[in-house]
Amino acid sequence: MTSNIVLIENISDFNSIPKQIIENKKFKKFTFNFDVHEFLETKNIEHEMADNMLNESERFQIFDKIILFREWYSKIKSDDYKIEGMNLLKMLDSQEFSSFLTPKLIYLMTIKQIIEKENPKKIITTTSLSKVARSIIKNDSIEIEVFKNEFKELMFWDRITIKFNVGKIPIKFNISKNSYVKIKTLFEKFLGFIFNFWYYPKNSKKKSLVFLEFNPELFANIFKSLKNYDGDIILVNQRRSAVWGRTSLGFIRKFNCKILKIDNVKNKNEEEKISLLVTEYSKKIENLFNNHTFFESFFTINGISFWELIKETLSQKYSQRLFLYISMIQNVKNFYDNSDVRCIIHLNEIGETEKSFLEFKKNIPSILLEHGFTERIEKTKRYDILSDYPNFNDKIAVWGEFKKKYLIDEYGIDEKKIIVTGSPRHDNYFLSRKKKEHSDQITLLIAPNPISDVSGFSSTDIKLRFKKTITEIINTVQESENIKIIVKLHPIQLKHNHEIQLIIKELDTTIPVLLWTSVINTINQADAVIVISPDIPSTTTMLLESMILGKPTMNVFFDNQLPKFNHVKKNAVFTVLDDNNLKNNLKKFLSDRKFQDELVNNGDNFVMTTISNHKNASEKFASILKSI
Repeated sequence: MTSNIVLIENISDFNSIPKQIIENKKFKKFTFNFDVHEFLETKNIEHEMADNMLNESERFQIFDKIILFREWYSKIKSDDYKIEGMNLLKMLDSQEFSSFLTPKLIYLMTIKQIIEKENPKKIITTTSLSKVARSIIKNDSIEIEVFKNEFKELMFWDRITIKFNVGKIPIKFNISKNSYVKIKTLFEKFLGFIFNFWYYPKNSKKKSLVFLEFNPELFANIFKSLKNYDGDIILVNQRRSAVWGRTSLGFIRKFNCKILKIDNVKNKNEEEKISLLVTEYSKKIENLFNNHTFFESFFTINGISFWELIKETLSQKYSQRLFLYISMIQNVKNFYDNSDVRCIIHLNEIGETEKSFLEFKKNIPSILLEHGFTERIEKTKRYDILSDYPNFNDKIAVWGEFKKKYLIDEYGIDEKKIIVTGSPRHDNYFLSRKKKEHSDQITLLIAPNPISDVSGFSSTDIKLRFKKTITEIINTVQESENIKIIVKLHPIQLKHNHEIQLIIKELDTTIPVLLWTSVINTINQADAVIVISPDIPSTTTMLLESMILGKPTMNVFFDNQLPKFNHVKKNAVFTVLDDNNLKNNLKKFLSDRKFQDELVNNGDNFVMTTISNHKNASEKFASILKSI
């Protein structure tokens, strides 16, 4: 039995927990955060990483449970929460819910393991983890001493990162979602007034194609191929403005696209109606979340209810977003009633925009467009749910015959529902490929894939392995004077991206760290590409893009054995483990030109079998849309 254990979640906890407790060698300390571990290491304070309490199978179990939990609304009689037939409770972004819930369950199961192992008399911690501990401890056998360290809990989209360039200087700042919406609205109003790109259903009698949450820059070739379409091309961008930048604005004007601002389809009477509905449904949802019996029973894992850990945040989010949800439902229905929509094109089915539009489409066909490179092995197939493959709504457009066969074989999907188009977003990659020229001076692109919370595999140990790996890569490469390093970060909004930036800055401040630059231009600058893949469930699109552009590619994979991905079997990418002779593998990859040429050749063969309609996938996809 351990007398006292200390649970430390964040760096800020050190401002709350007294120094004498932190430094007391009789108190066993557990860290839940990479920064906390690093801090205690610098102070030579003995501690254990709490993350190590959970093994791989336990983390998979948590992920599987979360997939069930995010469908919680399906267990509730929905008639009381429907507007125009749409269940309000369903509207919350499923990915956002998963990102919010995953750390909660990781902490819950971790602290459960700690308590069972240590059997402490007393737990010392701050407010947040004390709530987790109390949900596990059913009696007063264990004393909990709490030091207040309150912080406002945010969900995934509660804070938005704004990114833009002033000349060549990248600018970034974070704002609340509400502030972002206000700025976005004002920005779009100004541009809409100047350039007249708003779509008003009553002013148009044309047929139309609707694209949900598409980046006009990324899919410009689709819109170029639809320029002469005898109807309207409508963009709906609620999460990120379609015109946030000069390039995207130029594409929209050039290709005659229109932007649907949801509020443009309502009148004053409907504004009053929406306000009344918000008041009515606010009370209903408030009463629902006070139904402790159902929620405490449903939100349970391994016999432990965690409803009290999520109740406040979840109820607040629905309260804050209720006006948005009701407005979207009313306005989307009005849009369909007053428009001749021939097809809905979307990239997922789990976002708020996607849910509202797909719910009301009735007999309107929809196409889910594959937009990322995903290969699965047996133990990671469960993550297909994040790509909507098991339960997409209508038709799906895939990159090649390989993915088509996978969907048929693994999920029994009707062949008629699958359209092989190729990858429209990569047409320019095939067109811009440059002939490889051997030179004594080498530019090496390092593309570290950030660790996310969604998979459940984010941990201090993984981050330590990541830091060790990227340090070894950079130090090894810098032993050669003829190699220039550039780093391209994934633009996704994750804390780990910032941590990667700090690691590289500590190693060498002269290494360029790129975030928002064009992927295609960045890869074309390089002679070779190294991808770092710390997230076991994922494959990154950067691997495929590097192959398309004819670059020898190395992938540093974090696991205890090489994955049986098809691109690994085909030796299209030099795949190595992070802790297995990394230095020698790096030297072979960077110095052996014959080996590099073999990788490029194998990569070309892999791309040929993986992606159809090279260079003209956009035209293929556009021709399908025109025929609807």
